[in-house]
Amino acid sequence: MSTIKKFTDLEVWQLSNELEKRIFSIMLDSSLSKDFALKDQINKSVGSIPDNIAEGFGRGGRLEFIQFLSIARASASEVQSQLIRCYNRKHISKDLYDELFELTDKTGAKIGAFIKYLNTSDNRGVKFQHRVSTNEKRQTPNEQRETNNEKRETLNEQRTTNNEQRETLNEKRQTPNEQRETPNAQRETNNEQRDTETINTTTAAKPLGAYPHARKVGNLLFLSGIGSRSATDNSIPGLQQDERGNILQYDIEAECRQCFANVKAVLEASGSSWDKIVDVTVYLTNMKADFATYNKIYAEYFTDVQACRTTVEVKSLPTPIAIELKVIATI
Repeated sequence: MSTIKKFTDLEVWQLSNELEKRIFSIMLDSSLSKDFALKDQINKSVGSIPDNIAEGFGRGGRLEFIQFLSIARASASEVQSQLIRCYNRKHISKDLYDELFELTDKTGAKIGAFIKYLNTSDNRGVKFQHRVSTNEKRQTPNEQRETNNEKRETLNEQRTTNNEQRETLNEKRQTPNEQRETPNAQRETNNEQRDTETINTTTAAKPLGAYPHARKVGNLLFLSGIGSRSATDNSIPGLQQDERGNILQYDIEAECRQCFANVKAVLEASGSSWDKIVDVTVYLTNMKADFATYNKIYAEYFTDVQACRTTVEVKSLPTPIAIELKVIATI
């Protein structure tokens, strides 16, 4: 990947661009041109594949690139479904359908293989290549060179007078108040020492990027997005995928319970607890299919907590999980 300078050099983008051109020609030359709803759907889906590959590449970070590639692969599956509808409605011939379906399948498989490669790569992306730690000290030329005046002390500075060498007893002796700092001056309070503090724990799945499990600010605790991956082996309970990473089956109930267990683990590792949750934002990838089950399980865990809640649907999450929680609690 290090030799790739622009997104148009990527094989996955070239394949998806060729697919987009082929399907666009069908929209112009076949009866699909008058099936306005289906034409609009397939036009958006097939355009989403190269566009998301290009945007992910332009982000310059490996994990962001993987996220956009996942969206592109999902769009390829949409195109295959829409090609089936085109064939069913007699907009394309069987031979043309087979050819385009195979090209779309090849594009999706190449994207899946690229995602697998990036998941094992140590390359974090171009935007991280030239970052220097703030702990590394840099000296300017002026700081590296001491001036002659700083190197040479004058005779007056080298020699101290007897009066300067000898301190009077009064100057040597400090009063008891000067010798002893008050407790407030000797010790910083916990609030001053821990104005902010980040928390990471091995009892929840490892974060996917450069962020902690949680962060304390004053008496508030802010959790990063917590999903349903297991802390022990990074697996997702109930999930079954094919060899290309497509989801065959998932279990929203099992994922909800694992997700809530992960949130509880981070809260306790941070010195908080479940009953101190004050606000929850829930992300579902399939609101229509999963809301009823999720809402039922949520009631089991949150009825006595009475935290504020927002539930939204997203097209996908960075890993093939079906639910993720963003939580705010008190300490």
